[in-house]
Amino acid sequence: MAADYASLSDLQSHWPGLPGGREDEAKQKLHEASVEIRALYPDVDTRVLNGDLDADVPRLVACRMVKRSMDTPDIPGGSGAVTQVSQTAGPMSTSYSFANTDGALFLSGADKRLLRTSRAGRTAFMIRPGAHAVGH
Repeated sequence: MAADYASLSDLQSHWPGLPGGREDEAKQKLHEASVEIRALYPDVDTRVLNGDLDADVPRLVACRMVKRSMDTPDIPGGSGAVTQVSQTAGPMSTSYSFANTDGALFLSGADKRLLRTSRAGRTAFMIRPGAHAVGH
């Protein structure tokens, strides 16, 4: 079994507001985040060993994933981040939509960009000026 990308200490440095008494849950989620990162980006360990990816990147991503999963606001009737609020004046109605109510681990778009293979050395497709399509 490969080592986790982040430790509980790493998470506590990243997220000083980690709720007390939830350390065991955090450790398990750090492990699961590492498993998910490796499953989706199987070359991450090799890229870290080769120096093509800084080891801080998967550590940061794992910490972000766990914080998103565990950091749920204390809002009556729901958990997770509020994504939509609707209010009506008469006869008074309020509704909330919540994201990630089950505390699932997931990679954000920013996380995916951090983990993907560098595009250095790649060039954009270009059509030479004066080139004509063939076969019309």
